[in-house]
Amino acid sequence: MYRAGKPARGWRAAILSLAAGAAFAHTFVYVANYNNSTIGQFREQRNGDLVARGSVATPTGPESITADTQGFILTADSLAHAVSAYRIGPRGRLARTAVVGENAAANPFSVTSSPGGRFVYVANSGDGRVAILHLHPRSGALTRDGSVSEGAASRPYAVAISPNGRLAYVANFGNDTIGMYARRPGHGGLTRLGMFHEPKGDGPYGLAIGPDGRFLYVAGFRANVVLVLAIGRHGHLHLRSQTVEPFDHHPDSLVIDPSGRYLFVANTSANDVTVFRIDQRTGRLTRVTHVTAGSYPFSLTLDVAARFVYAVNFGNSTISRYRLDHRTGLLKPLGSTAEVSYADPYSITAVTLPSAAGKPLRTPASVFRRRAKTRGSRP
Repeated sequence: MYRAGKPARGWRAAILSLAAGAAFAHTFVYVANYNNSTIGQFREQRNGDLVARGSVATPTGPESITADTQGFILTADSLAHAVSAYRIGPRGRLARTAVVGENAAANPFSVTSSPGGRFVYVANSGDGRVAILHLHPRSGALTRDGSVSEGAASRPYAVAISPNGRLAYVANFGNDTIGMYARRPGHGGLTRLGMFHEPKGDGPYGLAIGPDGRFLYVAGFRANVVLVLAIGRHGHLHLRSQTVEPFDHHPDSLVIDPSGRYLFVANTSANDVTVFRIDQRTGRLTRVTHVTAGSYPFSLTLDVAARFVYAVNFGNSTISRYRLDHRTGLLKPLGSTAEVSYADPYSITAVTLPSAAGKPLRTPASVFRRRAKTRGSRP
């Protein structure tokens, strides 16, 4: 089995350093607002409240947002068929550094950064390709570094990179497959390993890999299941188990806490979040609880110290806030924060910065969301 212990220890070290100097760190939360084409900027308070810090304009229809480890925020701007980069300032303010256009049929659906932050992977649901971009750390410029094709009917929705950077996986919603790739850390290129075929009708959507790199978790949107796939020695996937969510819950975004003990799942149509406990040996999931979210939670994130979990709600333009109990995995609801009316937020990410500098200490697990032509509809 593939193992990557160092990234897990790195996460624990980051958490301990933050806990020791919590007074000297600030967490900022960023939200991609699809309808009004902005990024909402928020500062996290000690009690989990979010204070609005204004917004920054994006190319039209930002559908996905993520933070990298070099101090940048990235968006997939679906309606503009583009990918944008923004530098994070010392107080969390964003300044755009680059926009790279994709082809007119691309429909970039999600954006993912490599563990080192130098390379960006864009799942283009329209043309069935994963675009590879190089992010330059000094200038924030984006340059093309090739692409791979998942096929005309594949509709790739998400990309996940293993913690050691050596493997990449692509969720293909259109043909119920997971593209498997090898990559060299420090290089953007992907080498195809093959395809993992899910049961027809699963609709693979969100992906998450645990910090030890042993298991890939897949949200089967159409089939209302969460799959646990073991990652073999050479990167090939094997079905280990599956957990069925109630009918019409439509699991979407997945986030794993840095300890690797808990998986959080946004259930879009059920307006809630499921908490699962992860068996550290087998990867199997045990349901802990469901907690209520807002209307159509499309995306989840947590802060680097895993103190708080946030769900962004497309249906009523709010952010649901929860405090995480590290001992039990339970989420305590803390209320919600309103976005601009009809902002239609699709994706959310969080970054923790030292108080005196501008680079993130760490960024949370990747998050995935969707484009829906009408609220509650499937893409």
